[in-house]
Amino acid sequence: MNPVLALAPRLQRAGGRDGRTTTLLAVTAFAVSTALALSVLGGLLAFVGRAADPANDYQRETGDFYVTLAWIATVLLLVPVVTLAGAAARLGLSRRDARLASLRLLGATPREVVGLTVVETALQGLAGAVVGTVLYGVLLPVWAQVPFQGAPPTVGELWVGVPAVLAAWAAVPVVAVLSGIVSLRRVVVSPLGVAQRVERPRLRAARLVLALVGLGVFMVLSAVRGALGAALVAFLLGGLLLAFATMNAVGPWLVGVIGRRQLRRARTPAQLLAARRLLGDPRAVWRVVGGLGLASFVAGCLAVVPAMVGGDVPADEVLLMQDVLTGALLTLTIAFLLAAASAGIAQAGQVLDRRREYALATLAGVPVDLFDAARRREVLVPVLAVSGGSALAALVMCLPLLGLAVVAAPAGLVLVVVSVAVGTALVLGATESARPLLRRVLADTVVRAD
Repeated sequence: MNPVLALAPRLQRAGGRDGRTTTLLAVTAFAVSTALALSVLGGLLAFVGRAADPANDYQRETGDFYVTLAWIATVLLLVPVVTLAGAAARLGLSRRDARLASLRLLGATPREVVGLTVVETALQGLAGAVVGTVLYGVLLPVWAQVPFQGAPPTVGELWVGVPAVLAAWAAVPVVAVLSGIVSLRRVVVSPLGVAQRVERPRLRAARLVLALVGLGVFMVLSAVRGALGAALVAFLLGGLLLAFATMNAVGPWLVGVIGRRQLRRARTPAQLLAARRLLGDPRAVWRVVGGLGLASFVAGCLAVVPAMVGGDVPADEVLLMQDVLTGALLTLTIAFLLAAASAGIAQAGQVLDRRREYALATLAGVPVDLFDAARRREVLVPVLAVSGGSALAALVMCLPLLGLAVVAAPAGLVLVVVSVAVGTALVLGATESARPLLRRVLADTVVRAD
């Protein structure tokens, strides 16, 4: 075995308590991602199965429509699930970068550094996938209580099968490895820059142009829906994925803009420190608030559902409209739970990444309460901006597809406002869960070399 790769277990143990905490957080994130991904897939397969083998006339007549709605919900939740998994792979990023950069400076090759990352993140991903499968099994009876098409699905309908479980066990480590390798670009190219803590290049406004182009493409596809015919669903699903991709591209740039504005307006030490952190690593802050942005976007896309349900519909369509509302609320619930989990785990990871900074500042006499105030402000302002902006962007994008029902139906707008408010509260509460960890880090002022 390569001697550097043989060091992988020792390097993991060398992180001490922080290393164990990071590993636990990563495995938890992968487990939540896997459990919810399998749950969403199970729901999709349940509707596909009912459409292929209907139990009554209602399922026979509406089966294909339910499958289409299930596909839309799957796409809406796919990106938040993958985002949470990617955030898990980046936990402890700065400490890992510094450790691997030191190995590069001592003579380790780029291939060996990549190999260390692959081993570490793949094992975490696999462990999380296995735990997530168990959690998925525990959740099956819960999902089986939600009625659709006149009857709740059975556990057997929601079970994805052994091949899908094995595929998840393979896919989650792959996502973890890819995210970990992408984070190694600075280490492989310039390990000395990492060791010297050189500031990362500023994000460019070209990301905003990319976002506007992506949103425009989706709106064009929605506007010409009549000409697309049977390809409408495929085009719109692709458009949703494009919209999510543009949000992830423009999100860090937006965080940087917020940081620059906060820096100009800073009047207190907490405001100044929060603004500097937003500017110093906007990608890290986006990993905390990005999940809420995606969930708020989902809420905006589903704003038309109450209008569909509350309108004058024939008696035979009442059940369909009720199921549409149930599915929308279930999708929103899962999206905001993913956002809260992603925010809490990413916030805890940031606290561990900044241990050295906290220790040095504490030794210099910085009061402990200042760190808490800065941490809250660092999250609060981007959360409010991202949640509201994402929901508004979704409403604008859906105008060509859904018409004035998006803005003319008060119930739809109420759904957006309430869901975004609840989701924001969940995310802020999740970030507060990192407070005990921060207190523990501040109590230890020993400056570690890594």
